[in-house]
Parts: sequence; C-alpha cells; structure tokens
Amino acid sequence: MTKILSAMTLLACVLSTPALAADEHAKVLIDTATNLATANWKVSAAEWGAKGSPAWTIQLRTLHGGRQEGVQVIDVDNGAMTFTIVPTRGFEIWKAQAGKLRLGWDSPVREIIHPSYIRLSDNGGQGWVAGFGGLMVRGGLASFGSPVQDGDQQLTLHGHVDYLPASHVSVRYESAPVPRLVFRGVVNDFQTFGPQLRLTSEISTVIGRPEVVFDDSVTNLSDVPQEMQLLYHTNFGTPLLGAGAEFIAPVKQVAPINAASAAGDLVGWNRYSGPHAPPYAAQVFNMQLYGDAGGQTKAMLKSPQGDQGVLMTIDTKGLPYMNVWKNEVTARAGYVTGLEPGTGFPNARTVERAAGRVPTLQGGASYKVHLAIAALTSAAEVAKAAAAIQALAVSPPVIVKTPTGP
Repeated sequence: MTKILSAMTLLACVLSTPALAADEHAKVLIDTATNLATANWKVSAAEWGAKGSPAWTIQLRTLHGGRQEGVQVIDVDNGAMTFTIVPTRGFEIWKAQAGKLRLGWDSPVREIIHPSYIRLSDNGGQGWVAGFGGLMVRGGLASFGSPVQDGDQQLTLHGHVDYLPASHVSVRYESAPVPRLVFRGVVNDFQTFGPQLRLTSEISTVIGRPEVVFDDSVTNLSDVPQEMQLLYHTNFGTPLLGAGAEFIAPVKQVAPINAASAAGDLVGWNRYSGPHAPPYAAQVFNMQLYGDAGGQTKAMLKSPQGDQGVLMTIDTKGLPYMNVWKNEVTARAGYVTGLEPGTGFPNARTVERAAGRVPTLQGGASYKVHLAIAALTSAAEVAKAAAAIQALAVSPPVIVKTPTGP
C-alpha cells in the first residue's frame, strides 16, 4: 500500500510540473491532493544550476514560537536579491533586500502571524490588520476594500486571500532563455454556497537580477458567473520612504478616496513629508495611469536622496487602476506607503460595483495579471526609470478633488 501511495504521489507531481529540459529541475513542496507537506528543504546552484551558473539558494523553513508557529516560508537568494515567500499566507512576499536597499517596512506586527490567530470579523470587519506586515500582500479574491454589508454578505477588509494557506507549492529552475527560478502556488478561496475562486500564482526571478515578477491568474471554478476583485498591496518604509520621497507615474487622473485625503486640495499629493505625530490621518489617492500600446505602464517610488527606488511594471489589462496609500505616522505606529495596483479602487465593493470596477468571471473563466517589482540601487537607475515613465505620460494628470468613495 505504501508503494502504491508513493507512486500516486510521484505521478501527481509529474502531472503538475511542466516538461523540463535536461538541465532543468523541479520539486513539489506542498500538495494537499496527495497529502504532501515538506517541513524543511534546501537547494542551491551547485545542485540544480547549469555548469558555471551564478550562485543562488532556495530554503523552505517552518517557523516556531508565538503566533508564527507552523508558518512556512521560502527564503530565496538569486545572487542579486533576497526575498521571502510565505505559502501559509496566500503566497505573499514578506520582505526583500537588494544589496543595502530594503524593500518592505517596519510593521508593528513583527511575526508572520499564522492564519489560525486571525479573525477577519474583529474590529468591525478590520481583523485583517492584525497580521499586516508584508511587502506584497494581496487583497481579494471575491472582494477587497472597506468592510461593508453587501446584500446578504458581510465583507471584511481586503477579503480572505492573504490568510489562506496555499494548497499546492512547487519550485523549478529553468536554464533558458535566461536562468531563472519559478515558484508556483495555488490558493483556493472556496465557500459552500458561495464563491469558488482559485489563485494560481507564479513568482519568478531571473538569476542575478534584483526583480521579482508575478504572473497570476484567478479562475472561477463554479459553473455560474462570479464577481472577483484583486489588489496588490505593495508596501514600503525607510530607506525609500522619508521627507522628500516621491511617487512618480504617468498619471492620467487622480482623486482622493475620502474627505481626509481631499484635505489640502491634493497639493503635493505624490510627495512625502516625513513621519507626523498625532493627530494625523492617512491619505489614499486613486488613479489611472497612461500605458504604452501594449497596455504596459510603470510607477516608481523614489527615495528622498534620489539614489534609490523601486520600479513597478504593470500590465493595465489585468490591473487597470492604481492607488497610493500614504500612512506617514510615527515609526513605531507603522510608517509606510502602499503602491497598490488593482482591478479597482479600495472603496467598499458596493461602491466599486456601482462604478463598474468589479469584474465578473463566467464559469470556468480566468483573469490574468502581470506585475514586476524591481529594486533600483543607483541614481543612474532611478533617472533611467523616471525617463521611461515620462515617455509614457501623454499629458499632465487631471486632478479631481471629489472623493471616489463616501
């Protein structure tokens, strides 16, 4: 019987893994269908890489102690950037580092909290913030945005996906056309008598390049139409954030999300003035960006000195909207800004539906997303990115002072 189960596990792994060239490798780490769970594992270029390949490592670890007990993380070093994927938390990325440049922020939540300790309905539907601390945290899949009663559904802040463990996780090394590592995660946001939405995420990185790329899809596995929403809540603190930092993008139109964000008539809405002591109200600005003929656009957060930055490359066919969250509170309170491309704005789903910004997937249909996040570690790279963004800007942004939400 054990041999039969082993054969079934091997067959399932083969079926779920793309065909590989002779100098490529792959491994399934988690698979609920075959009851497979790997606790700890490590591989390096010396074992998997082609001859002469630059050094890289992958390590799967299981965390212990406190509210992080049982959380699994995948630590990746591609030779130019390190980053951590969290299969237990919606296949998010918790942090990244490129040389001396840290991508991420100092959340008051220090541990990577296990989903079992989170109650999304707490605090009027804002329990999501109890574990909030990652670099790239998705909102969705059926909804994101403010808590709201939507018909017979009580929607909580930013949906469920960030607190759902991946049901399948695999990693592969590809040698061509360029050497890269690809991490695949499947997260199921299913309910009986409700949505049956599946996130299939591929997070890839080219060896020796300080960049991570998301090629994701959301599939409606039911046989009836289903609304879906998807947000990439990407968060940055120091050293990129500080007085004099700037958000740069080819903005077509920008509007505040609420009255607090409208204060000051949006003067300097894309610039940062540093941490503020209480009383302070966070601001959110919703916008659309110009793109090229293929629908690709770019957005950058430039450091106060202009010698570092982060560049996001976005396919607007899947992520047609962008919002910037400025939370310039004190350092210990969670000093951070969020650059957040999405299928809509982070208003309540009822507001977004009325505005026509909630996609509907037919039964069996999929919605595809492409997003890349690259670290910029020199003034020359920042200047090059700014020039590329400027080339996309057709005209100055239209400033709308009326809030997009209540």
